[in-house]
Amino acid sequence: MTPDVIGVFIPIVAIVFGISAGMLSTWNEHKRRSQLLDQAHRERMVALEKGLPMPELPPNLVTGKSEDADPRNASLRALRFGLMMLGIGIVLYFALGRITHEDVALFGLIPAVIGVANLVYAGLLSRRERAGPGAG
Repeated sequence: MTPDVIGVFIPIVAIVFGISAGMLSTWNEHKRRSQLLDQAHRERMVALEKGLPMPELPPNLVTGKSEDADPRNASLRALRFGLMMLGIGIVLYFALGRITHEDVALFGLIPAVIGVANLVYAGLLSRRERAGPGAG
């Protein structure tokens, strides 16, 4: 294979694997929720047969929101995402600076700026959470 052919296959393979990963993730989430719903249904049917009170459905099963969607964890998620993006941006800046010239390396600072913005957001959220529910 020539380098030109390999150069054409790289983006095709990346796109196919990227879409496949997204489809697999969606399918796994659907199967997990389907199994949880089936289990909750079986529990409720057994409770009906035995004359016991009906168990509650898990709220995340009905709404489709995960446990991470809890607004109390928003500042922690923003902090984690901000630190991650800041780290990626710094590493990308130095990696691109080593491989190419300084002008291209500046593009590595874009994720770093997004990370800093998320860190500021996390700080504001945590300050508001400490101030109490009436602040805001």
